Amino acid sequence: MSRQDVLVRGRAVLTRSARELRTRESIAQVVAMAGGALTLLVAPFVFRETGTPLSGLTSVATVTSILVAVLGGGAFATSYVRIARRTVRWRRRLTVWRVWDAVALTIAAAAMATMASLAAFNVFQRMFQGVLLGRIAATLMCGVTVSTCCYLLTLIAQSMSSSGVAVLLGSFLGAGGVAATLTADDPGWWQSNFSALGVTTETSASAFNFTVITAGVVLTTLGDYVADDLEQWPGVTRETNRSVRVLLIAIGLALIGLGTIPVDQSRLVHDIFAVSSIVGFGGLILATPFLLRGLPRPFLLSTAALGALIVGIVALWKPFHVYNFTAVELLSVLVIFAWLGLLTRTVGGGPPVVEEETEAVRDVGEVIAVPDASEAMAVRDGTGVRAVQDASEAMAVRGGCEFAVPDGPAVAAQPAETPPTALAAGPGGSGRRVPSAGLVAAAGAGLAAGAVLATLLRRRS
Repeated sequence: MSRQDVLVRGRAVLTRSARELRTRESIAQVVAMAGGALTLLVAPFVFRETGTPLSGLTSVATVTSILVAVLGGGAFATSYVRIARRTVRWRRRLTVWRVWDAVALTIAAAAMATMASLAAFNVFQRMFQGVLLGRIAATLMCGVTVSTCCYLLTLIAQSMSSSGVAVLLGSFLGAGGVAATLTADDPGWWQSNFSALGVTTETSASAFNFTVITAGVVLTTLGDYVADDLEQWPGVTRETNRSVRVLLIAIGLALIGLGTIPVDQSRLVHDIFAVSSIVGFGGLILATPFLLRGLPRPFLLSTAALGALIVGIVALWKPFHVYNFTAVELLSVLVIFAWLGLLTRTVGGGPPVVEEETEAVRDVGEVIAVPDASEAMAVRDGTGVRAVQDASEAMAVRGGCEFAVPDGPAVAAQPAETPPTALAAGPGGSGRRVPSAGLVAAAGAGLAAGAVLATLLRRRS
């Protein structure tokens, strides 16, 4: 097996990857054109010849939001299932959880695009007060919006990962929050807290509560994505991985309860759910440097800094009264989603690979033969150099794609001598102690008790 043959096969794999990306882009463009064409066929029969406002009950915003929800949601669901069914994660999950993930992500994506459209047209209506669009102008504006949303949702669905779910969740919460605030009838809602949006007008309350409930459902899906990514990290034990998954799912359930029980129905229960969500996220951020010690040190340092920032945000609220609880909620949510973005991008990138002492080429995609009888190959990919040895074939890997090089003599690899410290480290690969299940359960119970105590103190003040 010559070096030239390996490079030729590597280029073939990269060509297939580039072709797949072009195919996804082509599919997104076709979906966008189809959505726009359907809109141009339907919209003229809805808009009035005398003129249609940008926002309102019967307006461009209403028609556009309905078409975005139906056509954009269908495009997202179809693209997500088409790509996800090829993955190992999809095949090893039960059917009920496949449906759960697909439905949760589709609702979040379609609702995000719908509420973003409503918010945009509401802003346009306030910018151009009293404007009425004719049938042709309204149809064209509606078609362009629907086509753009179908294109973006298709691209998002085809590249869904743990970091993609986190971005989708943050974008959905942002769009829902803007939609709820724009439709609130009480301009002074912020003097209380965000929960006041759930008891204002029917439109604002529905948008806020729906956003919180759907965010909780999507967060449970994010917990599964993060847990799947953590499985490839050698420094994270299965017990710790399960604890992180359960804690994210518990926070998601707290958000579901927060949106299901508005503050006007039961203030105590609602406040417990609200504070539990913030305390749960804060506790997870503070516990990450101890639970996930196998993750890179820069991420752990960033996590510790963000955890200290949350503590500082709360300290400035209660003892010093620098701002009200609405500011605490807003700042905490910003810090939480910044941390979620760092977490998903870190764990989704995979663990760093220790470079071998053998010579390896630093250029991306270049493959050379290691001077050894087994003809092992060292491949430089996006995360580092990985030596792949097998008795029957040498594998070349780049960017998640693999190709086999069926050549080279079969040489049995000699196992390296394992130092005593590594044997004592256990399956996690680290000599440090990992918190046991009892300790994690006790920490969870402490977080719950802290949430209840914080809620009672807030009510008393």
